[in-house]
Amino acid sequence: MAEIKVERKGLPWWAWLIMALVAVALIWWVVAEMGDDEETDLAAPDVAIVETVPPPVMPMDPATGGQAGAITDIATLLDAEDPAALVGRQVRLEGVQVLDMVGDATFWVGRGDDDRAFVILDEQIPSPPPEVEGRVNVNAGQTVDITGSVRAGGDLPDGDVLDQGGRDAVEGRPIYIWAQSATVATRP
Repeated sequence: MAEIKVERKGLPWWAWLIMALVAVALIWWVVAEMGDDEETDLAAPDVAIVETVPPPVMPMDPATGGQAGAITDIATLLDAEDPAALVGRQVRLEGVQVLDMVGDATFWVGRGDDDRAFVILDEQIPSPPPEVEGRVNVNAGQTVDITGSVRAGGDLPDGDVLDQGGRDAVEGRPIYIWAQSATVATRP
């Protein structure tokens, strides 16, 4: 029998594998280069965009004519010519006399019947032991330390913080104190 030599035509399998890997790498490189151009264009715009946030505006202190910080003296609240100008200011009062209790979370502080400010305790203040209806136990005749903010008289809290007596007390008043904390300083 005669031997017939059969020659394979084409490339071996491993050459095809190498070409396929080179083609995949080339496609990957082209796609990566196209993506970098787009990112570069977005990252470096011709015009710089600068966002500025204005500083918070502090209310003016009527007594000094300058910007005001926290109110630390009850006289600032009681003697203000324009109480509405105090709305939004922080309050940090120490040793303020509790004149009358209106409700479990509302009371009057100040120097007397005609010289007083209304306080509403935030309902979320935890009570020290023994607990008193989930709020701080404040009584008439005590002195208290209060931290909170001044709110407009018409800006009453939602929910059942105020009973009708509290609503009547704050009605017609230009401001009140919304207390986030109240600590009894002295007992009567």
